[in-house]
Amino acid sequence: MTLPLTELPFAPAVGIGLLGGGLVGLLHFIGLRYSVRLLAAGRTGLALASQGLRVAISALLLAALLRFGLAALLAGFMGFLVARHALLRERGATSAAQDVPSPTRKPHA
Repeated sequence: MTLPLTELPFAPAVGIGLLGGGLVGLLHFIGLRYSVRLLAAGRTGLALASQGLRVAISALLLAALLRFGLAALLAGFMGFLVARHALLRERGATSAAQDVPSPTRKPHA
């Protein structure tokens, strides 16, 4: 006897959601970094294709998680956020601040 996906118990649904959301979240945000680099290099067409692929994969994951129930979907969102946090932490706040040019100050006369 097999259970329909929507009747999956809470713990496995949350586990599937966290794992799936985390993995696709890592791919999503690594792809975002890649897309930004492509845009900065002037390769707009490839950057837009990368963006579309990234969004499509993320949307498909969330649609698939909904089949496992609301708990899996919410856990998938949480996995996305955890992946975002991990990548931002890896990058570091200091290196992100170094990418932004500092405003120039005019000396007082």
